[in-house]
Amino acid sequence: GVWKAGKTPVPLNYLLPPQELAYIIKDSGMSALITSQFFAQSVAALKPLFGDRGVILMADDPDFAPRPSKAVSVPYRDPALYLYTSGTTGKPKGVVLTHRNLSYNVDSCQRAGEFDHRDSFLCLLPFFHTYAITGTILLPLLNGSKIVLVDRFQPMKVMKLIEEHSISVFLAIPSMYRVLAQNEGDFNLKSVRFPISGGEPLPLVVAEAFEKRFGVPIFEGYGQTEASPVVSLNLPNKRRLGTVGPALPGVEIAIWDDQKNPVGPDVIGEIMVRGPSVMLGYYNLPDETSKTITGEWLHTGDLGKIDAEGFVTITGRKKDLIISAGENIYPREIEEVLVQHPMVKEVAVIGVKDEVRGEVPKAFVIAREGTTVDEKELRQFCRENLAGYKVPKHIALVPDLPRTPTGKVLKRMLPTS
Repeated sequence: GVWKAGKTPVPLNYLLPPQELAYIIKDSGMSALITSQFFAQSVAALKPLFGDRGVILMADDPDFAPRPSKAVSVPYRDPALYLYTSGTTGKPKGVVLTHRNLSYNVDSCQRAGEFDHRDSFLCLLPFFHTYAITGTILLPLLNGSKIVLVDRFQPMKVMKLIEEHSISVFLAIPSMYRVLAQNEGDFNLKSVRFPISGGEPLPLVVAEAFEKRFGVPIFEGYGQTEASPVVSLNLPNKRRLGTVGPALPGVEIAIWDDQKNPVGPDVIGEIMVRGPSVMLGYYNLPDETSKTITGEWLHTGDLGKIDAEGFVTITGRKKDLIISAGENIYPREIEEVLVQHPMVKEVAVIGVKDEVRGEVPKAFVIAREGTTVDEKELRQFCRENLAGYKVPKHIALVPDLPRTPTGKVLKRMLPTS
């Protein structure tokens, strides 16, 4: 409806604190807000930000009756969405995606996964996230597929909906798959053909547990808001566990070194993306845009490698790389080892300062419910499975990890001392 009116939507994450919402509203120049009575109290505090000309509409108000208007023709390259990043590295930046960006990405997803009107999509993710917008709104709409909405993630409810509606496709984050794999109950998931994981790395133990429990593999993919967002995806006929699959049709992926030179197969460097789905830029941030896009190539900030068959493996964030006494240590490698310990539920590894080695790994570990584990045991487990310099010098047992509203771990919030 907003598009037909010739306007640009700015989806808001309702889980953000008021000050961050206020920043996004002001930065985007938003002139109207469509919301719900459920958020009436919060909206009242934000109302002054809209000024005298601002409009606030409660979509579930009995008196809400939008005036019918003639649809406006929108140029293909006009902004279709302003999607604000989660702010993991500072203030949120408004990613400007055009109608061209979105349509190309949806078409690439459709061509890769061969989705059609016979598929039924289960929407588990919030619609303020690009992963959900492209994967669970635009993609099924393109195909005329059935869409089943879930207001909140509840394992038993999810299982029942899959059975009831013969769901064939759903997108989720790894923590959801972990919960589903551990869920009790006898459910028939034979209709599911394409469970997709994204948002953060999928631990191998979670993928294996889910497939063992339900008899269907998880297809891990990779993307960024700045790429509309899907970049690569494992497919039923082209899947390799531990990778995020090959590039989507029409998307180019390259690996660059620090001098911006392409490297060969199986060499780790920064993941670069090129194609019609790469964003127009950051809203009102030309300097940030020029730092992020070189020529037509998008700097993802992620480290990874591509093998000779085109499968992409993510090794971590560029800023998370630990350099210890001159040796490169990738946190994900340590995390993948620790999470295989039978008493470990989840792990996050960061680098902390060290007087001798410059930096050393520190692991934050959540134990499985009803179990206890000590640091010595975990460190010995690491010694048996990792090179000595990769073994965490510090291990902290924690009840939980700081997260974004979508469940992604916020490593910058972890204590470094």
